[in-house]
Amino acid sequence: MKFIKLSVLFSFVFTSIFAQTTEQISHLDSYFQKSLTEWKIPGMAIAIVNADSLVFSKGYGYSNIQKNKKVDGNTLFAVASNSKAVTATAVAKLVEEGKIKWDDKVIHHLPYFKMYNDYVTNNFTIADLLCHRSGLVTFSGDLLWYGTTKTPEQIITSQQYLKPQYEFRTTFGYSNIAYLTAGELIKKISGKSWQAYIKDNFITPLGMNRTLTSTNQIPNTNNIATPYFFEDGKNHELKWVNWDNIAPAGGLISSVNDFAKWLQLNIKRGELDGKKYFSTQSFNKLTTPHVNFTVGKNTENVNFKSYGLGWSLQDYEGFKVVSHGGGYDGMISKTFFIPEKKIGVVILTNNLNWIPSALTNKVLDVILANKLNGKDWSSNYLSYKKYQDSVSNKKTIENENLRGKLNKKHLKLSEYTGTYKDKMYGTITVTLKNETLHFTMDETPIFYADLKHWNHHIFTFRFPIELASLPEGKLWFDLNKNGKISKLHIDVPNPDFDFTEFEFIKQ
Repeated sequence: MKFIKLSVLFSFVFTSIFAQTTEQISHLDSYFQKSLTEWKIPGMAIAIVNADSLVFSKGYGYSNIQKNKKVDGNTLFAVASNSKAVTATAVAKLVEEGKIKWDDKVIHHLPYFKMYNDYVTNNFTIADLLCHRSGLVTFSGDLLWYGTTKTPEQIITSQQYLKPQYEFRTTFGYSNIAYLTAGELIKKISGKSWQAYIKDNFITPLGMNRTLTSTNQIPNTNNIATPYFFEDGKNHELKWVNWDNIAPAGGLISSVNDFAKWLQLNIKRGELDGKKYFSTQSFNKLTTPHVNFTVGKNTENVNFKSYGLGWSLQDYEGFKVVSHGGGYDGMISKTFFIPEKKIGVVILTNNLNWIPSALTNKVLDVILANKLNGKDWSSNYLSYKKYQDSVSNKKTIENENLRGKLNKKHLKLSEYTGTYKDKMYGTITVTLKNETLHFTMDETPIFYADLKHWNHHIFTFRFPIELASLPEGKLWFDLNKNGKISKLHIDVPNPDFDFTEFEFIKQ
């Protein structure tokens, strides 16, 4: 693969790719810096690639604020769910080799696989694993794996207790556990762990020499971005959370320079530098719609949206766009490529933000329609984000103002202590320390907190800020007809984890 240094890039004009390459790249470069500043993001890296070259690669801001370390094209970030396309492609290779079929029933290969009823369990195919049509709601069951000590098999087995919201194969519901299952399938069929199979078949031969498959590899690596989240006017540093037990759904850690090679491989439909990695037939299968979304009448330049196998699909300005996003605690990313134009883009950030989506639209406007003075997507997204934050803050203030005003009474604190168990998650332990209730989610060591009385049998809490960017939550107790504690419930308002899927019964 040929690489072009940024310092000489602006003297070239690639008319086969851009109408005015120098002007477009220069405009985007300035826009990227502007967006980073207005969103108060510590750092970001972006690469633009074509079929043969890394056209643009640049870091913005800091990989670590405290240590004053700058981001560059080799800085490592969690790419999170951008790993899903790699997992889906690995499955496609096994199909090509005749070792499995897309319509194989998962349970035939993994007997412990079990869903919410026998019909779905017995008819769930390998293709179903990769296109999010299980009938479960998006992110259902994510608390079974996030930060937990559960093994992949324990996570997959526990999902049988998740309740569906849709009919099987009718509606999109994003499932990380389904991709974990695909990773376990790869292990069963190939005889290699997901990490080893991905490394042997993609990472090493593509020359993605800095790409990691586990946070355990971070201590032996340099130039690593630190995850952050913005609150109370500043960026707070977060600790890396190990995702080994869900790695096939989001375990890769990479740089824009490395991940650009993965996009190049897909731009060229499975062949790069004379080596065939997967067939055009597999590429077509992966990038064919399997689940469709409703497109709103006010959606600009988009006529369809869908999900293939490991890839999100849509059109923009009349061109097909193949993409995926990634969300890790303290890092948000986006990758996309346009097959017809043979262009791909990687956007990696080390903050919880919406900027990858905004910059995706900006890049598409510039690349596909040469709209240098088009819509300011970053400012528009930021305005909406600020509005949502203000609404959320108002609700928080209103909630806090009610503390103790509805019902100040509660039981003797010692009566709330004990062990509470949910059949799919495991246990929560409530203890009393120095006249303060404390709870621990036993399967998730990073989830613990003191409880502050709010009203009656309801308490508020906040997990340690350096371990999770989750906001304040509520924990409440149910009483039986005899006035004794019988159950415990948790709710933390956030878009990723549904604590209300669990019902903890006192043991």
